[in-house]
Order: sequence, then C-alpha cells, then structure tokens
Amino acid sequence: MTVGGVHDMGGVRGYGPVEPEENEPVFHDEWEGRVFGLVVSIQGGFKRSNLEGLDPEVYLAGYYHRLMAALEHGLVERGVLSREELEAKAAHFRDNPEALATRVADPELTERVRANMYRQRQLRRQTGRPPAFAVGDPVRTRRIEHGGHTRLPGYAQGKRGTVAAVYAAYDLPDEPPGRGHEDAPAQQLYSVRFEGAELWGTSTEPETTLYMDMWEGYLEPATATATGGSEK
Repeated sequence: MTVGGVHDMGGVRGYGPVEPEENEPVFHDEWEGRVFGLVVSIQGGFKRSNLEGLDPEVYLAGYYHRLMAALEHGLVERGVLSREELEAKAAHFRDNPEALATRVADPELTERVRANMYRQRQLRRQTGRPPAFAVGDPVRTRRIEHGGHTRLPGYAQGKRGTVAAVYAAYDLPDEPPGRGHEDAPAQQLYSVRFEGAELWGTSTEPETTLYMDMWEGYLEPATATATGGSEK
C-alpha cells in the first residue's frame, strides 16, 4: 500500500466501512477465476506498483476488477500490448457478445505454470547477523517515505510499542518505486505490541492493545530521534 492512498493496508477515512458478503463465493463469475489464474501464473511479472498506481475509483471497483486493470497496465507498460489493441478487443466483444475468446493450446507451457504454482518455496531466510531487538525492547516505527508499497500501515507509523516476540528472517515485501520486492534483502521479523491510545488517541476503546508483525527496517529504538523509513 502507498501510505496515505486508498491502498493503505490500515484503511483510509472517507471510503466507508468494509461490508463483508455473507456466504460469499470465491468467484462470482468465471472471468474472475481467469484473472486470478493469470496473476498467479505470471507471478514475478505482476507488480504491486501497477495495482497501487490505479485511480481510487478503479481500485475500489472490486478485487478482480483492479487485478485485471493492473494486468492491463503492466502489459502496456512492458510493450506486450498497446492500449489501442486492448480497447479494440474490448470493443469487439461489446459488439459481439456471443464471440468466443481466442484459445491457444500449449501443454508444455500449461505444465510449467502448474508446476510453478505448486512449487514449495523456502520462506525463512538468513541475514547473517543477530536480531537488532529483543523481547521487551521499547521501539518506535519509522515513517516510510519512499512512496511505494509497504506493509506498515499509515496509522502505525511514528508510533511507540514494545517487542513481544522475535521470529525468524523473511523476505521484505516492500516495493519502492522502480524496484521489485525481490530486490530487497530479507529482514528479521518481530511481533510488536501497541497500546490502542498510542495508535488512535482518545477515540480508542479502554484497554485496547494491538499486536502487529513488523520487519526490522520498520523499527528503531524508542529513544532514537524519529527518522524516515529504511529501504535496507
């Protein structure tokens, strides 16, 4: 999520409440499953920046709608398709609703995609150095300034908390502009405990606490001078 944008993982004021659908199916229509399959199959070719660069109205149109829009943007960006080609194809199906989509059978490609989807991936990493923080350490979250994707919600930036657990090292999911998250080295992961009043002030319900998983680059000692976000 880009901090301050509609994509912020902590939510943004002014867009209304989240209204879950009772007994919601995984896919409402066949095309949603196809979009999901495309995203999963290309994996590294799908950038969060394509998703989070969408206009808020497009982003909020629906989960699979925004995935499709991000796919289209990425294909145009990389020169695979032109915007004119996409618009022409969309117009063709609007004018010919019974027309069938072009299908290309490639068993070898299908098998490669299937194998990649189910390939086991090693999640834990090695950083080559001990954790910077221990359980009980007072910490403060940094302010992420790079303007790209980050898992640190806007409402939790610049806030004080206490390390509650030290996990292993994992890949950092941040994606600064112009860089993929795969370019960022792994970091130590922690669970940090925050008092509700620290995060939301006097509007917090009494005795509210929140535990958030945070990468080491999000944190600094609580006694340090507040700084911007790290891209380590």
